[in-house]
Amino acid sequence: MALRFSQNPQLNTISNSKGMSVTIMDIGATIFSLKVPVQGEAAPREVVLGLDEPEKWDTQHCYFNATIGRFANRIGMSEFELDGVTYKLNSGARHCLHGGVDGFDKRRFKLLDRDDHSLTYTLHSDDGDMGFPGNFELTVVYRITEDNELLMEYTGRTDKKTYGCITNHAYFNLNGKNSSVLNHTVTMKSDKYMELDGDSIPTGKLVDVNGGAFDFRKGKTILQDFRKDPQMLSCGGYDHPFLIKGDINEAFITLTSEDDKLCMEVYTDYPAFQFYTGNYVGDDRITARDDNRLYQNQSAVCIEPEFYPDCPHLEEFKDLNPVVTPEAPLKKSIILKFI
Repeated sequence: MALRFSQNPQLNTISNSKGMSVTIMDIGATIFSLKVPVQGEAAPREVVLGLDEPEKWDTQHCYFNATIGRFANRIGMSEFELDGVTYKLNSGARHCLHGGVDGFDKRRFKLLDRDDHSLTYTLHSDDGDMGFPGNFELTVVYRITEDNELLMEYTGRTDKKTYGCITNHAYFNLNGKNSSVLNHTVTMKSDKYMELDGDSIPTGKLVDVNGGAFDFRKGKTILQDFRKDPQMLSCGGYDHPFLIKGDINEAFITLTSEDDKLCMEVYTDYPAFQFYTGNYVGDDRITARDDNRLYQNQSAVCIEPEFYPDCPHLEEFKDLNPVVTPEAPLKKSIILKFI
């Protein structure tokens, strides 16, 4: 059962000698704060959206900076089949989003271990939780390096074959203040994205970016081609899965602040990521912690490494989207490097 954020949330902070720090809230194993030093500036920049108090986190419904599970992104018609058994998911909607009505973003994680530079959290999810089969044991490690990197490592073990996909849903704004991200520059190493239907469920068609609105290979601002493709009409902007190599040693995306003073590279061994431009943030009427003004739509961008959305129904890509089994646990990583 989910616990409300107002029920005594616990915060823990780790840092490096350069002035970078991350504060994690136990509910949702959530990034409450991520501060990064910028040359020539007296104080580190806060690069994720948030509220001024952790107790207020349940006033937002955007999954602010939380650990997402059991399955990140969408599963069409809120069901899937494994070994001839159909599993109905408790999504509260036609399609299941981010694990269901009581996803991991609303759960209290247990702090298992910590030192000056790392925090390790665990969570147990019962067999049948939100409709998913198998007892699922998740371990999440946050680690800061002296190279201004934040490493997020996920290990998910099960006693029964199941689908699992864990990611972090951070809302990034490298300007360090409540502002639009449309003038952030993005460079992606991706030449294909997944076509979506009107419910944001993949159709199964992979589309070449081919110099169009979804082509960030040479780098451009988000604003340049924003809402210039029919695919963006139903979701208010970019909210699409892009395909990548899944090489943990190669950055698949680079995000640069409007003033060009701060850059973030992202690495993962997942085969895809969702690129979301915060198109509904304004709907929640969330008061920003830095200036007490409301966050507007496009006040952040999310970069969510993951398996292909709705992969239980995309058999043609099953080799890239494996199920989790007792013999083959989920083991995935995300690295944020700030320059």
